[in-house]
Amino acid sequence: MKQTLLIAAATLALLAASGCAELAQRFERDKNAYENPFYAKYLNTGAPVDAQITRTLDALRTNPDSPELHNRLGSLLVQKGFPKDAEVEFERAVNADKRFYPAWYNLGLVRASRGDELGARRAFSQTIEHKPGHAVALFQLGLIEEKMHHNERAVKYYAKAYGINPS
Repeated sequence: MKQTLLIAAATLALLAASGCAELAQRFERDKNAYENPFYAKYLNTGAPVDAQITRTLDALRTNPDSPELHNRLGSLLVQKGFPKDAEVEFERAVNADKRFYPAWYNLGLVRASRGDELGARRAFSQTIEHKPGHAVALFQLGLIEEKMHHNERAVKYYAKAYGINPS
């Protein structure tokens, strides 16, 4: 019995140590994510969007858990023409705060733009879950359903979106 307890305790200690090492590696990797990102070499300090990206990167270096900053950086990267990097930032935003619906919506837009209907549907559904009256996300869900030939579902989403915001 004592031997079994010792083995279990040793196993737990090893798992905890390896888990802590994994977390430390992940933290270090995330911390360094903003030191020299791929797109940084394409930034022109004279352009307003590029200056905003630089300021947002600086802010993220000090506050890497901010969903607002990740979402802002993602939006700026879309404007700059880096949708893959933007998608990563939107994912970081929702990982930092699962209820942050603006990042879910933006993630849906990026995924829809590259043809990932299932990923976009999930992101827009999360938007609706956390912000039920989000008419534009409802409309986007209607577009996805229509594209997948689910016309009855599409009409329901369109009608709900129109009922919230006729414009």
